[in-house]
Amino acid sequence: MKKILLTGLLLTMVIFSEDNKTKSIDIGLGAFYRNNVYKEKDNDSVLPVPFIGMRIKDFYFEAPLEIGYHFYNSENLTLTAYGRYNLYTGYKPDDMEDEFKDMDKRNDDLHLGLRGKYNFGAWRTELISHISGDISGKSNGTVVRAELNQPLFLGERIIVQPYIGIEYMNKNYSDYYFGIKSSEAENGINNGKSYKAGDTYNLEGGVRSIVTINRSFKGLISAGYVRYGSEAADSPLVKDRDIYTLGLGVMYSFEF
Repeated sequence: MKKILLTGLLLTMVIFSEDNKTKSIDIGLGAFYRNNVYKEKDNDSVLPVPFIGMRIKDFYFEAPLEIGYHFYNSENLTLTAYGRYNLYTGYKPDDMEDEFKDMDKRNDDLHLGLRGKYNFGAWRTELISHISGDISGKSNGTVVRAELNQPLFLGERIIVQPYIGIEYMNKNYSDYYFGIKSSEAENGINNGKSYKAGDTYNLEGGVRSIVTINRSFKGLISAGYVRYGSEAADSPLVKDRDIYTLGLGVMYSFEF
């Protein structure tokens, strides 16, 4: 389960590229460090995060992450319908410790969802929430997330955005990525005991920032913390419920 861990850097790219440009292309490349959730052979991972974005008025495409349409857009409220490929969500059995090497592969999934972003108060505090469901037939799960963040402008070139959030994963979603099926237990995994995960709530916190280098280039930094709920954390597959992340990237933008 790496999707929630990539949120910081990917959302930094997506959110901070949502400006007043009606036709633009963004090209970015980042790297993402995190300690492993699962009992994998490697304790830590550095994951590449490529990014190509295009927006034409209210339509946008952020590869390899998301495609969407802002169907309502006012000064304070934006409503968006989107499809999202949850990059790095699953795991490969070959990457797991030997006791779980015979698990079935867990694949990344594809979601359709709705997201709302609301700005309020004198400091333009942001409330972002979304609900999405898998349409790929992998997890068949649903995810709901809410985030509160506060953009802080440090001079003309630096924006820092502390945030806190909570994410709900329904039992289908959490069981697909954290459960052990009966057929897997019958093969001797987890001493022959299956594990079925239920509805799960994960807590998040962190900071995103963007540094404007010049008109075309921006630097991106994110740091985050995730604490998985007990239904996920109690899984025999899980190594650590407390996950720390760091993302670095650069983005080039131009209008057409």
